[in-house]
Parts: sequence; structure tokens; C-alpha cells
Amino acid sequence: MAYSKSARTEDFFGNVPDIVIDKILERLPIHVAARTSVLSKQWRRSWLSLNSLVFDSEFWNQQRQKSKKVIWQKGSSIISSILLHHNGPVYNFHLYMPANSDGECMNHGQWLCYLSKNNIRKIVIRNSYRCMKINSFIFWCNELEHLELDFFTLSPPPTGFSGYRNLKHLELVNIIFSEENVFCSLFANCTMLASLRLEDWRGMSHMVIDVPSLKTLILKGYLEGLAFRNVCNLESVSMSLDSGLMTDDIKDVVNILANSCKIQFIDFGGDMSEFLVAGGIKKPPVAFNYLNELCLSDLNFSEFGVSRYVLDMVDCCPNIKKLNIIVVEGGNLEQHELDYNYSIKLNHLLEVKIEGITGSSAELKLIEYLLAISVVLEKLFFTFEYLHRKSEVKLYRELMGFPRASTKARLICLEK
Repeated sequence: MAYSKSARTEDFFGNVPDIVIDKILERLPIHVAARTSVLSKQWRRSWLSLNSLVFDSEFWNQQRQKSKKVIWQKGSSIISSILLHHNGPVYNFHLYMPANSDGECMNHGQWLCYLSKNNIRKIVIRNSYRCMKINSFIFWCNELEHLELDFFTLSPPPTGFSGYRNLKHLELVNIIFSEENVFCSLFANCTMLASLRLEDWRGMSHMVIDVPSLKTLILKGYLEGLAFRNVCNLESVSMSLDSGLMTDDIKDVVNILANSCKIQFIDFGGDMSEFLVAGGIKKPPVAFNYLNELCLSDLNFSEFGVSRYVLDMVDCCPNIKKLNIIVVEGGNLEQHELDYNYSIKLNHLLEVKIEGITGSSAELKLIEYLLAISVVLEKLFFTFEYLHRKSEVKLYRELMGFPRASTKARLICLEK
């Protein structure tokens, strides 16, 4: 008996091993994975058992009308339907809320309720509609290892919340803390947290970082008080803090970092850099002897002391292999001439990257000096600020003409 074409097709797809189906479905966008349910009963069963559900911007693009407006009601209904019919645990849930949706009408509370009962380990929710309160079911996701929230109001945890015992990565961006102590309450019993990123928050002016397991810390926002407690395992720190910090706080933080034998990367930016440039700390009492990479951001070379600040920081980091300088404005060196000490040699610096060069004399003198004292330098990357093409060519030739202490040193211009 001859088989029909559809029967032969179902036979073929029905014989694909489950492990192969799982690998295929993991690599497909959710709306494409859903369409595989028509291939066979086996595929339908597998797609409804996916443990990673990603409803990102691509998912919402599929719900657009011809007018290019997102049909958020349809998308919300699809998400609810998928969770309703889902079998097995969900380990990864990624949700993007489009800008022209009515975010509060989405069932994100019901979705979080479902996830809290299904061993969820990773939650990423990015909201681009308007700031709203995250549902309290987020605190009942007890197995969470990774949490990212963007543009939400965070209220105190409900009574009975004992902390995220398995949390390893926490990222909070554009968050409004309804009370000052909400942030601290998140760390209750967080004995495994290794990575923390906080950017552009409101409602919290004082912060105490007391997480012994923490390895990576990123802070970008406004603070009036900052203290480090039990951060002996920190390896990477990036701080771009607006004005408000007290001198003693910054001194304490810098001293703790300087004395750490595990710190490998530091990035200072924002008003914190301005404070250090102004002489808030002449030099850390202990050098950053273990530092591997140094980044100095938001530098304005038109201000007095910036060049000296860069040199002092480099001098305090004798073993760095990478140096990154990010310029926001050039300056005129003649206004504050420096005595460069060419007898100093950087015996470990392998790579330098300078972003946003304007061609000011202060920048050029600094680059010339770094090339002259970096005896093992291999690459100096640089990008220009938006300059006229002729100005870029002239500046490029000038840079290429600088003497180099290292015979291996190459100057490489990167695209903006």
C-alpha cells in the first residue's frame, strides 16, 4: 500500500530523536518553535515542554499590524496560552514589554505566579512602556539564579521572604525603590551572589555592599553614601557615580580596592572621576599591585588636573596589561603644562585603547608619553571624536609619527 505524502512526512519527523528536537527548538524564536507543532505529535509534545521561553522584541514584531502598531493584546494572550498549556519546568523566562502597549494590562503577575511554581531559574523582564510596580510574585521565585529587571518600581518583599538563596546574578536598571531599605532586603541570605549591576535608580541615596561572594560590581547612578563591607572576593568594579558622595566614603572605597589582592579590573567614571581629578585623593596609600586592567571614563581634558590624574592612576597600577581611556572633551595643554618623567617605564602594559580623541594638545602629549614609556606595548587602539575627514587624516599622521619604546607597538584606528 502506498503511503500519502503527508503520512510519509509525519513518519520522517516522528522518527527524529527527542534530543535532536530539543536542540533545534532551543535555537528557534518562540513563534517559529510554535509552528513545529504541526509536524508530528512528537514535535507538539516537545515544543510544549520547552524550558526556555523568550518573548523578546522579535516576538512582538510578529504581532504588528500593517500600520506597524504592536497588537499587544494578541501577544499577551499568546503568552498566557503558552504558559497554560506548558508541560514541565520553565528554567528561563525572558519578557520584553513594547513601548506602545498597555503594560499594566499584561498579565505579568499571573505569569510570575506560574513561574514561581515551576522551578524558574532565570528571569529577564525589560519594560519600555512606563514605570510600573513589579508584582510581588517575583519574591516567591525561590530557585532564581539570575534576575534582570528594567524600568519598574520595587516595593519591600512580603512577609515570609527569606531571600534568593541561589541567586548568582542581579541586574536592576531604571528602578524606583519605594523605600530606602528595599535594596538591602534583596540580599537577605544571598550567599552565592557573584555579579551585581545597578544603574539609574531612584529612591535610594545610601548603599552598603555587604556580599562576601560578590566578584563583579557595576554602579552607575546617584549616591550620597557608599560603604563596602565584606567584599574580599571582588575581581571587577565599575563605578560611574554622580555627585553627592562624601570624601571619606570615596577614600574608604578606593583604599579597600587598593588593598584587595583579587581585584583585576577597575573603571572609574562620572563625577567620581571629577572628584579624583580635583585631588580628592592625591594617591591611594597602597598601589593597585594586582590590577590587570584599568579604565578611566568621562575624562574632560579641558579641566585642570586630568592629565596628572591619568598619570597618577597609571603610576599606582604598575602591573596593568590593559589601559582604556574614554574622552568626553579635549583640552589645551599649554594652560597646565606637565613635567613628564620619561625615566619611568611600564614593563607590563600590552594594550591601550583611547576613545573619542579630539586632537587637543593634552591628549596628544599623553599618547606620546604612553608610547615612549611602554616598553612591551603591542597595540594602541583609538577612535576619533566626530571630526572632519581632513582633520582625521592629519591627526592620524601625527599619531603615527610618535616614537615608540616597543618595537612591537602598532597603532590601530577603530570605527566609531
